[in-house]
Amino acid sequence: MTKLDLASAQKIIAAALAGERSTPDRRIAVAICDAGAHPLALAREDGAAPLLAHIAQAKAFTCVAYGKPTDRVRDWAEAAPIWFQGVTNVAQQKMGMPMIGSKGGVTVTDDSGNILGAVGIAGEAGEFDEALAVCGIESVGLVALTD
Repeated sequence: MTKLDLASAQKIIAAALAGERSTPDRRIAVAICDAGAHPLALAREDGAAPLLAHIAQAKAFTCVAYGKPTDRVRDWAEAAPIWFQGVTNVAQQKMGMPMIGSKGGVTVTDDSGNILGAVGIAGEAGEFDEALAVCGIESVGLVALTD
């Protein structure tokens, strides 16, 4: 099984930061965690709102904690908001991080489907956050799961 390490995380961040934005003035934050939901790397661009770093971390955490990308979690949150609120409360209390149901959290796997970690991006429209995460993950030869 391939491992998601710091060197790979830094390359993912560099590729994501170099990716296409909706407008040139959009600033993002990128967070990467390992398969245990522990932080590996975090970057917040100059001019990006400080809260974006925390949102990116929560997106990456959500992917690993629940085993699904945040876009899929969003679907469940919309279908069962009371359930989702309960789950995110448990995550906050027991694991120290809320779960987020929005685009921009992408699960990282190897070719065999083993979860290696996740990438969370915040600051753009959700479609761009997700595309930037995929770009970063694929730049290091890993698999990006968005659904």
